[in-house]
Amino acid sequence: MNFLTVKKVSRKKTWNKSKYREFICGYCTWCKKELLNTMGGWIITYSKKYFCHNGKDGSCFDNYCERKLKEKKNVAVNQRVSRESYQRAY
Repeated sequence: MNFLTVKKVSRKKTWNKSKYREFICGYCTWCKKELLNTMGGWIITYSKKYFCHNGKDGSCFDNYCERKLKEKKNVAVNQRVSRESYQRAY
């Protein structure tokens, strides 16, 4: 009996994939910092706005929420004042 021997041909790898891939997922709406997939600690809102936790002045998301609350209060006050002035006029 004649057996054929099969020899495995191993190819030399010329390029190794990096095990840790890092890519940009977006930019912070508040401070314009790039948000990476490996970074963690960032928030995406329902309206697709990106925010980071460690911005220049603390949490960018907290700053955004505080500004939105102030705007809502100002709008409510302005509506109440305009309603009162309208009622006084008539």
